[in-house]
Amino acid sequence: MTTATLVKVVRDPRSGAAHMPNEQVAIMTVIRNLERTLYKVRWQAGGDCLVFPEDVEEIRPAWDSAGRPQLSVGSGGSGRCPQQILQKD
Repeated sequence: MTTATLVKVVRDPRSGAAHMPNEQVAIMTVIRNLERTLYKVRWQAGGDCLVFPEDVEEIRPAWDSAGRPQLSVGSGGSGRCPQQILQKD
């Protein structure tokens, strides 16, 4: 699973919980809609939320056996992942 680190405080609108910088999140999907990119992330404590790409850093993709990132892209856009996710460390 692709993971990332929060860079600022993000409040989950559903639960009202505040998630602090340096919290590790799992990026479940990348959603592109109306020229915007959003990440659907899963919190360490459970639950999920949509966040903006500028809310996270240090994206670390999980790679499959063929060397491709294991990250699904949601509908509603160009169908391409942001370039920073596709770069292999």
